[in-house]
Amino acid sequence: MSKSLEVALDDMSVPAAHFDVRAYADSAQASYRDDLNLEAYEAAPLTPETLRTLRYLQVVERGTMTHLRSVLVTATHKDSRVTAFLITWAFEKYWIADALDQIIRAHDGADADRAPFRTPVERTIRESIVANIVGLPMIAVHTSLGTVDEWLMQAAYRRLVELDPHEQLTDTVGRILATKARQLEFFEAQARHRLAESVRAQKVTRKRLAKTPWPIGARAEPRTNTQFFFDYLFSSAPETIQHLDELVDSLDGQTNLNLMTRAAAV
Repeated sequence: MSKSLEVALDDMSVPAAHFDVRAYADSAQASYRDDLNLEAYEAAPLTPETLRTLRYLQVVERGTMTHLRSVLVTATHKDSRVTAFLITWAFEKYWIADALDQIIRAHDGADADRAPFRTPVERTIRESIVANIVGLPMIAVHTSLGTVDEWLMQAAYRRLVELDPHEQLTDTVGRILATKARQLEFFEAQARHRLAESVRAQKVTRKRLAKTPWPIGARAEPRTNTQFFFDYLFSSAPETIQHLDELVDSLDGQTNLNLMTRAAAV
């Protein structure tokens, strides 16, 4: 192996600093149930549009485990720091989905999606083969996917309570956003560091971002539900979609992908 290649691999193997994964894992957000105050929805129920959006968000948050199964058969799993983060991230996402489930259940006749997620075996095997050929740059791919998805999901939660400023829902969403802020802190630092260190990682990431249905987990839902998600939340706020695309542009090697503009036009 040439000295220059050794340096490149070493640089890619050094995680982005300034995030204490152990402290994050030790303080992971678990159940929100004690703070949901579900009785508030009896006197002031959420709108049908809000409930439909919450159902969609609940499915997407639950889709983490399907995504994680694909991630952990790649070189990303070899980075113990990233793996430790992702396991905690999945734990926190489970409880976010549970909180949304409880809110939906609090409304008469409303029901969340609790069907098990299944990852086709052939897709997992294919992902493993391709990703292990790519190698270390897959960490940049996966942390970039997490970054973009967190940007979109945080924007979605904010728009949800702007459109339906229910006091109790706003409180719960505030708690969820605080959890997501820590998740984004790790994802974004990792993505920016690894993309900056490798042109190859930039190219592989660009291809994957362009092919990914947004938000991550959208594959689990009918296309009409994803269309509703974008139309309801963002059709009256096109500047938010533009801002999200500008954030993607700020990642090394990811300019002019227009991911959210294209996703909103499904």
